Amino acid sequence: MFDSFPYAWVMVRDFDVGDKSNASFYAGIFISTFSFAESLTGLFWGGFSDRIGRKPVLLMGCAGTMLSLVCVGFASNFWLALAGRALGGLLSQYSICLLSLRTSNLLD
Repeated sequence: MFDSFPYAWVMVRDFDVGDKSNASFYAGIFISTFSFAESLTGLFWGGFSDRIGRKPVLLMGCAGTMLSLVCVGFASNFWLALAGRALGGLLSQYSICLLSLRTSNLLD
């Protein structure tokens, strides 16, 4: 979810979190939250896709990404946007499934 890179600083500045000199710090927290949350659930989603199949997990990942983007898009303050970003990382298992898919195709 690299879609928020170009406007993260402006969005954080508009949320009035801290002063303008701290906006880049909060933008870094906002951007890194996704990767941190994704790293917490990556092993779970990899094992889950092995059990129920890749296609259902990829569909759940798409739905989770849509939900996350709606949460971030309609957030009225920084903390709601941050929660939406974390939700996107927690539900973003498609990168794990795609890595598994690529690896299994190479081994066949």
